[in-house]
Amino acid sequence: MTTSLFFLSFGFLVSVITTPWVIRLAHAGVGLDVPDEARKRQGTPIPRIGGIPLMLTLALGVVLILLREPLRAFEWFPILIGSVLMYALGLWDDIKPLGAKKKLVGQIAIAALVTGLGLSIEKFSFPGYGTIELRGWGVPVTILWLIAIPNIVNLIDGFDGLAGGLGLFMSLTLGLVGHFSGHFGLAWFAFMMAGALMGFLIFNFPPAKIYLGDGGAYLIGFMIAVLALSSSHKGSVAAALLVTVVGLGLPILDTSFALIRRGMRGFPLFHADGGHLHHRLEEMGVSKRRILIGLYGICMILSLIGLAIFWNQGGTLPIAIGLGVFFLMALGVVRHFLRVRSWKDAHRQMQRVLGRRQAVQYTLLQAKLLGLEVDRCDTMGEFWHIVDQTMRRVGFVDEGETENQVEIRIRQNGTKPWVLHASLDESTAAEWERIAECFRPAYVKALAKWGGR
Repeated sequence: MTTSLFFLSFGFLVSVITTPWVIRLAHAGVGLDVPDEARKRQGTPIPRIGGIPLMLTLALGVVLILLREPLRAFEWFPILIGSVLMYALGLWDDIKPLGAKKKLVGQIAIAALVTGLGLSIEKFSFPGYGTIELRGWGVPVTILWLIAIPNIVNLIDGFDGLAGGLGLFMSLTLGLVGHFSGHFGLAWFAFMMAGALMGFLIFNFPPAKIYLGDGGAYLIGFMIAVLALSSSHKGSVAAALLVTVVGLGLPILDTSFALIRRGMRGFPLFHADGGHLHHRLEEMGVSKRRILIGLYGICMILSLIGLAIFWNQGGTLPIAIGLGVFFLMALGVVRHFLRVRSWKDAHRQMQRVLGRRQAVQYTLLQAKLLGLEVDRCDTMGEFWHIVDQTMRRVGFVDEGETENQVEIRIRQNGTKPWVLHASLDESTAAEWERIAECFRPAYVKALAKWGGR
């Protein structure tokens, strides 16, 4: 365990030393997160290239591990190649947005490469429950695992310190799994990652001085995914995978509700919104630090349950406790955040959401057409005339046209905000904000072509 503590300390020191340097680099003009973009609620520009000190720490750590275990270099090759590529993909998006589809294609390609290099699931086995041979399903299951975990981590990375704290708990958990499984190199790597995240959280804890960005979030998620696979024995996914699923219970639950919410409303599954659990808690007036400490507590409990499952080799009691905690968490979300306290409430909200689905789909079509109009129009005046007609079609009104109005502002990179007005008699303010955000891509495209209105 002394060596593990060394790697924990090493990761912490490298991260603490390099993160301020990265912050200065970003303020020099590289990778700043502008405060007035969608879902960006900070008051000043914040660097979003926090994955750089993590990537540097992990790369140096792999070198140290190979100095101790040079004969195992071939085992680290797919892990190192995959992590560098996954981080590079996210960093590219941090500097120049790629779009959800391009990122997904890139993630699939990276996961397929890593799988082809030998890091794959061949069977699922658990003591006392038998073995399931995956055969031809091994490759797609492995690819799904390697892209799902990074995206789950990235989806919750909208709150200071949350993704980093989650990664810290999972790294410590997987470090213990590796240590007690006899995979000491993997344990050292996991503890080093935990140390790097401890150092990073000094600067990422609210109020954050730096963000992980997509690069950092993808890197953390990918590391969690490959550590879980590598901790398994001879290609069989045993307790390590179940430990990871249980430990990631909070973001898995949040992601599941987000996908269901977007799907029911008619939005694309990758359409960003402000309905995550931490956003709801913040809207209820809970401070960021209290939210973060509470969520950390849940992550710690889930990690301990995961370790109990591992140490008991699939014992029924830890698994039952884990399922019970998941059920209570889901029930709490439905009752306190979705305000569903009876079947009647559920039916009423379902009818309301489905009733707005057609309007959402119509809005998405109009937004796509408006994006095409940017290419077709020759002048800014011609385009904005079409914009005004489009906004009327989807339900927006002129200022003062109705008594019960809400003002919606779409901001982009410090430009003058685009102001819209909507009637609260037809929909809520939150629903109108989601409708307005559908037109952001066309608005950004117009700004790039003509500048402000």
